[in-house]
Amino acid sequence: MAESDSTIDLLNLQFTGTENEQQYIIFMVGKEEFGLEVLKVQEIIRYQVPTQIPHAPTYVEGVIDFRGEVIPVLSMRKRFGLPEQEDFGFQVIVVTEVNGKIIGLTVDRVLDIANIPEDKIQLATDFTAQEKTRYLRAMGKLGNRLILLLDLNKIMDFEDEKLMNDKMSSEEIILNF
Repeated sequence: MAESDSTIDLLNLQFTGTENEQQYIIFMVGKEEFGLEVLKVQEIIRYQVPTQIPHAPTYVEGVIDFRGEVIPVLSMRKRFGLPEQEDFGFQVIVVTEVNGKIIGLTVDRVLDIANIPEDKIQLATDFTAQEKTRYLRAMGKLGNRLILLLDLNKIMDFEDEKLMNDKMSSEEIILNF
């Protein structure tokens, strides 16, 4: 499924897990596999180049029109301190909600949707101060794969959210961010 254009249709899959499992969308950023709870993902859309916002935090690519609403798009590569990707062939925007606000997350590629049993999830206490791990909620084991489960509330912190609101207000861009 990762090599085809069907990544946009992943959310059409039905939930088949038990009550002791969580369902996650698994995606790649760099060489690592990350997961987001399916229920927090609104849609996966084809990558489109966002309109840049002057003086925004470096990991904010800009804004896009999503179903008539202007939403910010965050580069997960930049957020994790990784170099920009050369090949955009499989890159998508995962549209999700953080603190009641709709945002897009640019990821390298979506791999699949997977059920991870609760007993295979280890909550993050304090992994490291590295960029990739400071945004984690937990780590999940899926067979021989290790999936880094993101905490969306840590992706955009309060200071950056305030800065974005100030910049967009001063540029007369109206966002619900």
